[in-house]
Amino acid sequence: MFKLLWLASWYPNETDHFTGDFIQRQAKAVSRLHPLLLVFVGRHAEKNAGTAASSKNTNLPQTGDAYTAEPGLEEHILYFDAGRPGFTGNSGSLIRYFTTHFAFFRELKNKKALPDLVHVQVAMRSGMLALYLKWRYGIPYVLTEHWSGYFRRAKDNLYDRSFLTRWITKRILHNAEILLPVSDELGNQINRDWAKKHFLKIPNVVDTRLFYPAEKINDGGFRFIHISSMVYPKNTEAIIRSFAAIIREGIKAELLLVGPLNDSVNQAVKDSGEAATQIRSIGMISYDAVARELRTSSALILFSHYENLSCVILESLCCGVPVISSRVGGIPEAVNERNGILVEAGNEKALEEAMKKMILYRDQYDSQQISRDASALYAYETVARKILDVYDKVLEKK
Repeated sequence: MFKLLWLASWYPNETDHFTGDFIQRQAKAVSRLHPLLLVFVGRHAEKNAGTAASSKNTNLPQTGDAYTAEPGLEEHILYFDAGRPGFTGNSGSLIRYFTTHFAFFRELKNKKALPDLVHVQVAMRSGMLALYLKWRYGIPYVLTEHWSGYFRRAKDNLYDRSFLTRWITKRILHNAEILLPVSDELGNQINRDWAKKHFLKIPNVVDTRLFYPAEKINDGGFRFIHISSMVYPKNTEAIIRSFAAIIREGIKAELLLVGPLNDSVNQAVKDSGEAATQIRSIGMISYDAVARELRTSSALILFSHYENLSCVILESLCCGVPVISSRVGGIPEAVNERNGILVEAGNEKALEEAMKKMILYRDQYDSQQISRDASALYAYETVARKILDVYDKVLEKK
């Protein structure tokens, strides 16, 4: 059995419990079929700076926090002190990021536990360490990419980064054995502007033990649900305005907001007039609770300015809940006339019409079929087997 190492640029950690949670779910899926060691290196939260817990597995490096999420998956969450802000502080932070990885790799080497294959999750920054392992030990790597920053329309994009960042990113892309974007649109975009690279789309996973259709469709009032971080790209304020517009027309519906509110979203709710009484917010909730709220909702709404392929769309479909979304990124690869409605990004009038259409034709969506179709594509075992097939092909060439 080959030794597998994942290097994650994003991952849940002490400063952000939700960042890269979709990467963690994909790791759990793969670990059910093949054991893997995962490493994430990040800055300490200030209150914990300078502290580190030892690994629970004495056969692996004893550095930083580590715990076994599920059998087959060993996670090492390693921290370094951030240092002072500014250029010198940023440079020191990058050095500590590398030296923390290098110390971990040395321990692996000493224990004769260097991997046969590396899987990088998001090119920058962990792809730089994969380049090092390939150069130093001849270990091949595959690259899964999630970042929407390869698109110029993204507010934080690669085009606006430094020449050095762009050059290193291209080197990481070029040296990967294969690119595994979570959407064809992302793979095509990378090939257009950043690197001519063979790619295979492998989507994010959905835990279908949690995300499944309700036994009985809610026959009460129509409830839209919006689940997001509520930051600028999600355009939550436009969803609120469009919802308020259909309420003013006398349409009966409810809008549930799930996620951290901010001043802009709160103001949009206040400005919605009489619709404010039909808008409810429950803040950030657990993953299990997200599944429960989806199952009891009539339709999911996302209206992002830009997006790659939102996990919540896949989760909604696995629950059999149809989706209204802007036509951006890889979303049209998942949403079609059988399971939702697509509108142009920023077109609030089109969003209003889509909401009214969804309410009017709610009975034409087959919840059970939507769920079966989505689960066949995004369930843990389906995605994990695709990834393992890639590993086998790469190692055959080694």
